[in-house]
Amino acid sequence: MGVRESMFVILTLVGCAAARDPGDAAPTSPPQPTTAATATMPASKSGGVDGDPLPGPPRIVIENHSKADISLYAGYLVDEEGKLGTMALWPHPSDCPAHEPKERLLPNSGTYDLAPPTHAFDEARCAPGRALPPGRYLVHIDSGYGADLYAGGEITLPLTEPVRLKMEAHDATPGCTPARAQRAARLVLAAAKEAGVADSALAGCDPTRAGCGTLPLPDDDAPPRTCAMTLHESLVRVRRPPRGDAPKEITAWLDRDLVFAQRADVSRSSSAELFLGPDRVVFEGLTQHHMHEHGGDAAQIGSMRVRVFNPSKRSLLVRPTAVDWLTDHGCGTPQESSPKPAITGYQPKALPPGTTELTVQFSPRPAYQAHCDVFASRVHLEVEGRDVSVTGEHEVTRVEPLHR
Repeated sequence: MGVRESMFVILTLVGCAAARDPGDAAPTSPPQPTTAATATMPASKSGGVDGDPLPGPPRIVIENHSKADISLYAGYLVDEEGKLGTMALWPHPSDCPAHEPKERLLPNSGTYDLAPPTHAFDEARCAPGRALPPGRYLVHIDSGYGADLYAGGEITLPLTEPVRLKMEAHDATPGCTPARAQRAARLVLAAAKEAGVADSALAGCDPTRAGCGTLPLPDDDAPPRTCAMTLHESLVRVRRPPRGDAPKEITAWLDRDLVFAQRADVSRSSSAELFLGPDRVVFEGLTQHHMHEHGGDAAQIGSMRVRVFNPSKRSLLVRPTAVDWLTDHGCGTPQESSPKPAITGYQPKALPPGTTELTVQFSPRPAYQAHCDVFASRVHLEVEGRDVSVTGEHEVTRVEPLHR
C-alpha cells in the first residue's frame, strides 16, 4: 500500500499500563518477518511520561499524551536528507495478509516499546528489506486517528540509548528550512514517479535547489525557465519549464514532519513558449472544473482557457487553427479522440502586453466521470505566423443528487 492517509479507528478507554509487543524481535540473520517493533525487551519501569531519562537498553519508547488507548496504525521513517525515501517499519494487514498481524496497543497514559530499527520493511515482498545505514532519521508513528495525532521525532541510528517519542496532537507546521525543503522535494519527486511521471519529464528538477514558499499558492506568475520546486508549509509544488507537454506542474501534501508524501497530483495541463525576437512569450493551459450528477447527463465541455504572458510592448495577433479532444478512462495520460471539435469562437483576437486569458470555444463534448476518467483539450494557435500548442485539463466531478 505504501504511504497512505490516516484512517479512523475505534478507541477503547482502559486503565493505564505499559505495553510491549511480545512477538516482535530485532531482525537477525536471516531477519524475522518484521523489523520494527521490539518485543523481546521489557516495557520501561521508570522514567514514565515526561519523566527522567529512560533506563534500559536502546529502544524507542512511545508515550501516550492523549486521553485514550491507541492501536498504532503505521510507522514510517526517512533519512534526514530524504535520499533513501520513505520506509515502512511494519506491514499493513491489507498489503500483507499472510504476515502475522500484531496489535500494537499504546495504553492511555502508558508507553509502548519499539526495538531499534535495523531494517526497513519491504511492502512489495512482504518481508524485511534493506538494512538501515548509520545516520540521522525522522520517525513518524501514525495513530490512525487523524493526521494531527501522531508520535514523531529525530533519531540517530544505530541507537545507543532509549529515545522518547510523544503521541500527542500537533497543530503547527515547523518552518521551512533549506534542509526541510530539499527532503520534501526528494519525497515528492519519488511520489511523482510512483504516479507514472516519466524520468524524462523530471529532468532538470534538482532537489538541492528547492526553496520555500507560502500558502496560498501564487497563480499569476509565468512558468519558470527551469524546473522550480518549493515547499509551502507541508505542500510541495514542482513547476516544469514550458516544453509543450504535460504536466506543467506536480503537487503533493506531506505530513508536518516531512516523513512521507501523499499521492502526487499530476496536472494534465501544459505550458509552452515562443521566442519572438528577444521576447519570451509563454502560454499556460488552465485546468477547469466541471461536475454532473451521478446517473444524470454528462458534463458538456465546450471551451478552454489559456493564460498568456506577453513581455513585449506590442499586441500579438493570435488565431486558433485546431482543437483536439483528449480522453483516458483509466487514470492515464489522455489521448486524442476523433472527430476533432469544431472551433466556434475565441477572444481576444490579439494578445496585449502583459498577462491575458485567451478563451477558445469549440463544439461541446460530453464528459462523464465513471471512475477515473481524464479529459483535456489541446488548442493549436498561430501567433504572429508562428505555431504553438497548449493543453488544458478538464477535471470532472460526479456528485450525488439531492432528493427531497
